[in-house]
Amino acid sequence: MVPLQPRFERLLTRELQRLAKTMTREQLIQHRLKQLYAWEEVEDPVTRRFLRAATRAWTREELEAVVAATVRAYLPEEEAVH
Repeated sequence: MVPLQPRFERLLTRELQRLAKTMTREQLIQHRLKQLYAWEEVEDPVTRRFLRAATRAWTREELEAVVAATVRAYLPEEEAVH
């Protein structure tokens, strides 16, 4: 896993905590995966290119594994909805 800058790490953690209030861990992973594949909707051109490249370079299973690892790293089990 590539370390994030502290500001982005805080933003990601807050977003995952917010989403975990209404979603199970699996729903959260699927939601984040859906966001990756919605790269055409991203306004920032650099982010759009990165997401587009990621969704073309990796299989869906590989991306799902990356998203799941990210969720595990930034959202401890006790914070997830059960």
